[in-house]
Amino acid sequence: MRQRIIESTARIIGDRGYSEASVARIVEDVGISQGTFYRYFATRQDLFDVVLPTYAERMLNFIQEHVDKDSVGLVREMQRMQAFLDFVADHPWFARVVDEANVQAPAGNAAYFDRVVNGYVRTLNRAVERGEIVGYEPDELEGIAIALLAARSYYAKVYLSSMGPIGESRAAVLKGYRAFIERALFLPAPR
Repeated sequence: MRQRIIESTARIIGDRGYSEASVARIVEDVGISQGTFYRYFATRQDLFDVVLPTYAERMLNFIQEHVDKDSVGLVREMQRMQAFLDFVADHPWFARVVDEANVQAPAGNAAYFDRVVNGYVRTLNRAVERGEIVGYEPDELEGIAIALLAARSYYAKVYLSSMGPIGESRAAVLKGYRAFIERALFLPAPR
């Protein structure tokens, strides 16, 4: 039941925003009483603060499942981006949940940010250790991870808009991301 409440809330937030995700709307969507809701969450805010971290874990697991464990470098990064876009296509409301969380669910946003950024930093560190990325200092990797996540976020918005009447195609999104990543990370260090 807890997961059903979280899933319903994520879709409602994606469709209407956090401000319109009332307990009444959530329980109606799930088909439960408010008493049942409050058995799982003390407040609406408690629920809001678990929605994004829950989907962060799902997203990261989805990406991990769709990346060839033997791939490296640019190929691996492109597989990660393709899997991310697949996740976004399956969860088109995800971008809005992320966008509004900073204001509406600050604790959830902080947990999401820490989990996703720290995971990306570990990924970049492994690429540096394997010699796939050169020319960066270890203390620069967090900033790079944040920049890459921001790029992914905006590419996802473009991709989602292409599912409607305007916007770029998935191929164009991937082509642009590949050009950016290849030139930013996977070139040999200057001599």
